[in-house]
Amino acid sequence: MKFFKKPSTAVILSILVVYISTMLSINVKLTDKCIDVTDGFYDGVRVSGVDYPATYDSVKELCGLGDEIIVIAKNYGINTDDLYYALDGLESAISYSGEDITYIGWCYDDFLQQLKLMENQLNGTGLSQRHTAAMEEYSAEISAAVEATEENGAAYNETVREFIREYDRFPTSMWANLTDTYFPGYFSNM
Repeated sequence: MKFFKKPSTAVILSILVVYISTMLSINVKLTDKCIDVTDGFYDGVRVSGVDYPATYDSVKELCGLGDEIIVIAKNYGINTDDLYYALDGLESAISYSGEDITYIGWCYDDFLQQLKLMENQLNGTGLSQRHTAAMEEYSAEISAAVEATEENGAAYNETVREFIREYDRFPTSMWANLTDTYFPGYFSNM
């Protein structure tokens, strides 16, 4: 007990308590700001006075279209493994990597590449009249969803850029490193 009664020990403990509480406070506040930016991917963003819908919605729409195209392709014996794995990867990324938007963007790029390849392969196959009509409708929906994803994703990326411009400088960047706080990531290669 004599150890705790020494003035030097009290000073060291006070400094330690102040340091730890400061780091916790910084971590909580900075993490909340990062989450606010990341939530824009799921909830939509406002950039320069314009509201943009959630990028997440158009990505989920593309996932549903991917499922439909896989069903059509299986009717013609076309190997859908690459598209299936890319689709599964994207859906898993959305479900389990909620704050890692960069990873979701990478999975989206891979999925979109596989979806376009499958779409082109199906359009070159002799489809039935019913499947041809369905593919025309799906192709139009894919184009609209990709366009919405790119527009909304670019708006989301702009909010990330604004955040990084404001917070990725001294002393905030130093505090982020000390508290192991990760800044929000960009969506896709937009």
